[in-house]
Amino acid sequence: MYIENAAQAQVAVSFLPKLNSTLSLPLVERCGGIEGFFRERGQAFDAACRECRVEPGIFDRGHALQEALRELQTMERHGIHLCTIEDGMYPELLRHCEDVPLILYHKGNMSARAEDKFLAVVGTRKASARCQERVGKVLNELCGMGHRPVVVSGLAYGIDASAHRASLKCGLPTWAVCGIGLHTVYPSSHKALAESILSDSGALISEFPCGATVHPGNFLRRNRIVAGLCHATLVAESALKGGSMATARVALSYNREVMAFPGRPDDAYSAGCNLLIKENVAALVENGLDVARILGYPEKRVQPQQAQLDLFGEEGQKHSVLTILEREGEVHIDELQARTGIGVGELSAVLLQLELEGKIMGTKGQRYARTL
Repeated sequence: MYIENAAQAQVAVSFLPKLNSTLSLPLVERCGGIEGFFRERGQAFDAACRECRVEPGIFDRGHALQEALRELQTMERHGIHLCTIEDGMYPELLRHCEDVPLILYHKGNMSARAEDKFLAVVGTRKASARCQERVGKVLNELCGMGHRPVVVSGLAYGIDASAHRASLKCGLPTWAVCGIGLHTVYPSSHKALAESILSDSGALISEFPCGATVHPGNFLRRNRIVAGLCHATLVAESALKGGSMATARVALSYNREVMAFPGRPDDAYSAGCNLLIKENVAALVENGLDVARILGYPEKRVQPQQAQLDLFGEEGQKHSVLTILEREGEVHIDELQARTGIGVGELSAVLLQLELEGKIMGTKGQRYARTL
């Protein structure tokens, strides 16, 4: 079986769904790795499959290798990269989950430090304005305490998009796990959001090749990656059924922390959160300090004047930002920080508060301008 290079074999894994899972790792290791799986032939391959209690006929390796060649060309055109479970770049927390992909496609920056905390934020697509603001407030408070978790979500409407946007505004890294190939963005209306994530040193991740079609089952499958990447999952707002509830249960099965915002008893889109709390599946959280404790950050209370800034902003600092924007027009956050002398975390909090007040707006590439 002719293989041009190791990358071809790695990509070919994604065209064999019954192979692209750590459940198949014993077979891959028995063959000497991913490339060895595609090079193994005849009786040796059949013996390896039998030893791992797998029927050899379920793998059309030749077809997968042909598809991989076409996929590699598409990946090059769209700047898509690949990491495998054999690579050091493969996310460490995900590596220990029993049913996750052997390969991941990605764009952007997937590098992480050993001490980094990963927080999944998930919820309904029909998110209330109140809960979207709540997500932003919690992330802002974490930033104000000096914590910088990597915020992971699914780029969907509602809570997912709010989590990504709030992370960008607070200067937190954010990763989006997609349920489709990375040659496109779904939903298409989030293309600008996806570009902002990439331009701000975040990442787009998928287990699906570019040829994969949009299918509801793919979005349920990506939820296990969202949960598996993270130390903890926060369910911000959810009905009794839906992808967020599934993500919470998957996180629990991975022995990860689960949190939820409590909601009104008569609110259908809080019923799922309330149930998770009632069943002791999720810890009740109300603010950034609660989330920080569950993520395992060292206790670090915000000073009173800092807390005032995080929630409301000091008038002097807000005045300085507004004065610069009125005089200069559109200004990058780095220039604002240099001109005002405000710390990065404090400045992110001031900018978020000014946006909530409708006095400024964020533009492309972490630039800000006064509203008309």
